[in-house]
Amino acid sequence: MRVSKIPGLGRFGVYIDGVDFNHLTHEEWMEIGKLHLDTLVTIVRDCKLSPTAFNGWITQFGDSRVSFEAALAKKYGQPISKLAELAVAGDSLLSPVDSQFLHNCMRLGSPQELGAGVLRVSGRVDADGNPLGMFREGELLWHSNESGSLTFSPAVALLASENVVGSSTGFVSTTDWYEAQSEAFRSELDEMVIVHRFTPGRINPGLNQGQDDIMYRNMCPVDDVEVPLVIRSPGGHMGLHYSVNTIYGVKGMSPEESLRLFTRINEGLFVDKYIYDHWYQQNGDLCLFDNSIVLHRRKGDIKNRLCYRFQYDYSHLQDGPYVPYLQEPYIGRYKTEIREIVELMGLQSFKLPRADSQTTPAHSRGAYWLEPYQLADGKAKAIVGEEPRPSYQPGHASLG
Repeated sequence: MRVSKIPGLGRFGVYIDGVDFNHLTHEEWMEIGKLHLDTLVTIVRDCKLSPTAFNGWITQFGDSRVSFEAALAKKYGQPISKLAELAVAGDSLLSPVDSQFLHNCMRLGSPQELGAGVLRVSGRVDADGNPLGMFREGELLWHSNESGSLTFSPAVALLASENVVGSSTGFVSTTDWYEAQSEAFRSELDEMVIVHRFTPGRINPGLNQGQDDIMYRNMCPVDDVEVPLVIRSPGGHMGLHYSVNTIYGVKGMSPEESLRLFTRINEGLFVDKYIYDHWYQQNGDLCLFDNSIVLHRRKGDIKNRLCYRFQYDYSHLQDGPYVPYLQEPYIGRYKTEIREIVELMGLQSFKLPRADSQTTPAHSRGAYWLEPYQLADGKAKAIVGEEPRPSYQPGHASLG
């Protein structure tokens, strides 16, 4: 097993070569996981990992967690597996919108074949022209998953399975930029809270209604959710939780002030030294990447591309609970919401933070969102150039 530095991406990111999952031990895999906590982006090249074994290896790091599953379980008082059965049966318990949404999601994965939580990311379609994966076409702009969620999932794994040559997965790490700022400006950033909203087309211009509905529920299902800008990663690195697909304003700032701040960050952060685009040279690369302070994107030809995505936490790699936030009331809100999600999803291995604990261990774990927190005036702060608009409304559309 050979480890080398990825070009770009600041001081973070490594390649690992010489890994064959057909012969890898659990102990070796957990060592890779510990290394990944520190490097934020880890690309295991040509690793001979089959799609059917993908779930089994990644869940050794932690459980699958998807925020909209917890939200639906809370709404209907049933686990997501039962709700999927009800959708297939056409049960009237489900609203038409939720039923269609579940049908769309089921087309993207095959739990019996791939395991729970694994979704296809692909441009392929079935005989009727329906997409068989998320993000059927076009490039994906910079984003992080569940970005408008106080209890986001902290980790993503992407298995590049078929026809990936000619496409790339890109990453930008925010830690080096944050550390390069003056102490005075970092102190200001540490106190800032971002207001998030879902805007169709910001992540994948030209998505259809069905795809937009999935992104809406996955990225920011409620307007005006507040998430602190500076947080701690599960591996203990400080950086920005700054997903440009859902940022809408800064709490306490005018639209003009928010825009000036976002422009300053964008001009300094999205530069070559902090970015790495991994252009695939063969099928079979496994990308492991942090979802707390790292953003990712997609470029290139993806018409017949097939990848598998898994969103998860690092519970089996960490020594204690993970609390991303540094200030109240967000620490307390996080603890309340994550406890509810653990109960709703029946997560057995999750390391819950103590309700009265004021400390945040460096090595910890991720979380999920359920309820929104409005600004004091109950309104979002719009970015300059955007007219106030109604909240995004999911529809009945299929993915086709």
